[in-house]
Amino acid sequence: MIYLDNASTTKPSKKAIEAANSAFSDFGNPSSLHRLGMVAEKIIKEARLTVSEKLSVDEKNIFFTSGGTESNNTAILGYALKNQKNGRHLVTTKIEHPSVLEPFKYLEKQGFSVTYLGVSKDGVISLDEFENALTEDTIMVSVMAVNNETGVIQPIDKLKAIMQKKSPKAVLHSDCVQAFCKIPLHPKKWGVDMLSVSGHKIHALKGTGALYIAENVHLDPIILGGGQEKGIRSGTENTAGIAAFSAAIKDIKPISTDKRSELIAKITAKIPDVKVNGTAENSGYVLNVSFLGIKAEILLHSLEAKGIYVSTGSACSSNKPQPSHVLTAMGVGRENIEGAIRFSFCDDDFDSDYVVSVLAEEARKIRKYVR
Repeated sequence: MIYLDNASTTKPSKKAIEAANSAFSDFGNPSSLHRLGMVAEKIIKEARLTVSEKLSVDEKNIFFTSGGTESNNTAILGYALKNQKNGRHLVTTKIEHPSVLEPFKYLEKQGFSVTYLGVSKDGVISLDEFENALTEDTIMVSVMAVNNETGVIQPIDKLKAIMQKKSPKAVLHSDCVQAFCKIPLHPKKWGVDMLSVSGHKIHALKGTGALYIAENVHLDPIILGGGQEKGIRSGTENTAGIAAFSAAIKDIKPISTDKRSELIAKITAKIPDVKVNGTAENSGYVLNVSFLGIKAEILLHSLEAKGIYVSTGSACSSNKPQPSHVLTAMGVGRENIEGAIRFSFCDDDFDSDYVVSVLAEEARKIRKYVR
């Protein structure tokens, strides 16, 4: 099996599984005062330190959640609703993950005004357009660090300086689910006020994530209950998942070779009528390629039959019939969108020659049948 759908989820690492299994034995509730509870609390405390050290922030500013979706929802809804007295204008981009776009759509129904920034054909926002979108009424900006469909990196490090000139009271949130442990992140240096990460994208388990909230940033919780995570996220913590998350962070290795560039070179050399989507600065973990004249879903299943697993885009949107909102925002034509395949990598090596030979043969068969 060759698994090239790591942007959807990753295989849990051996270290992450071992940490989870150990935590299953220490099954106490972290809020309990007895020994088992204290052991579970220690696991969470140590994991909080691991996440904070990876981001170079204070551990007291890290809050555990069920994953990237909850972290994004908490940051966006929690901050906007808490601080709407200071303004009701928000800024985001057209290429965000649904867990960002849907909360903004909800806030529009609550009377907020939202500006959705476009991107270039390469998939990058314009800093001039960003500056022009800001107003005195802007209270929050949310821009992802790395796009989940293309791997394109956004200029997060340049946004806060612009915001301080045009909208000094606005906070900056960034969905870093596809960036965490893959590219350098410096939230304090960049002036990022809230930052979302997820465990199952870095070889931990599904159902665990974290939200960084800077000092002096106040938001309302969207999950109410026992007041865990200092009131930001009620609910008994997922100790095993958090332990696995910490272990995965310590164990993860960067991609050892430029798998993306290697695959681009081989695909474009051996397969006609292909187009790479998102040619700007890239994380190196995601490659989006359109195969003209081919329905991506047909090609996906043809590859699966040969033991190669890829994606047609965001796994969270795969059950929706609409064309990719990311590629649409980039101005990619409908035929190219319909034939777009996403390859996403981890440090595991794979036989790229085999992948490209299968791709070429299956593409040839499908095109011959269609034509």
